[in-house]
Amino acid sequence: MNGVIAKLVVKEGIPGQDGREISLDSNETIIGRAGEADLALDSTFASRQHASITRSDGAYWLTDMNSKNGTLLNDKPITAAIQLTDGSDIRIGDIVLSFVDPAVTRVYSGTKVAPLPIRIDSATREIWVKGQKVKPDLTVKQFDLLTYLYARAGEAVSKEQIAEEVWKKEGVNDYQVDKMVSRLRESIGKEWIQTVWGYGYRLRLD
Repeated sequence: MNGVIAKLVVKEGIPGQDGREISLDSNETIIGRAGEADLALDSTFASRQHASITRSDGAYWLTDMNSKNGTLLNDKPITAAIQLTDGSDIRIGDIVLSFVDPAVTRVYSGTKVAPLPIRIDSATREIWVKGQKVKPDLTVKQFDLLTYLYARAGEAVSKEQIAEEVWKKEGVNDYQVDKMVSRLRESIGKEWIQTVWGYGYRLRLD
C-alpha cells in the first residue's frame, strides 16, 4: 500500500451525520446493523452483516453479504464483488454512503512532481483546472461525467459506457452524450476532452 486510504462519506439517511467520514483503513470493513460491525448502521433495512468492503493491492471491492434487502451501487443491485471507483454511491436501505478515493483527488507536493492539471474534490464536488476553481459549479450530470472520465484518464470511453454510467438508464442517445460533453468542455476547457471518432471520448491530463 502507498499509504493513501479511501473513505466513505455519509450522503443521506443518517440524521445529523451528513458529511461524516469513515476511513477504510482495514483490509476488510463490515457494514451492518450488528453492534460488532465495523460500520454499524441504525436502520431496520440493514442486515446484521449487510455488506463488506475489502482492500487489495490499492483497490477497494464491495460485496453484498447475502443481505435480505440487497446492496446497491449507483442504484444498481450488486450480485458479486465489484470494484469501487471514486464518487460511487453505496445504498443500503435508506442510507447512502459515497466512496471517496484520495488517490484521485490527491494534490501532489514537492518540486519534483507536477500537480495534475485537473483536480476533483468529491466531498465538496468542486473542480480545479490548473489551480483555478471552475465557476459556476458543474451540474450533477456534468460532475458525474467528468468523474467517470477522470477515473479512466487516457482511456477511450465509448458513448454507450458514458450513457450507462452517467444517466444510469436506457434510451439515452448519442446526441445527449455529445451535448453533455460539449457543455462540460465549455466549463473546463475544450482541450481536455478529446473526441475518439466513431467511438467516444478520452480525457487527457498531460
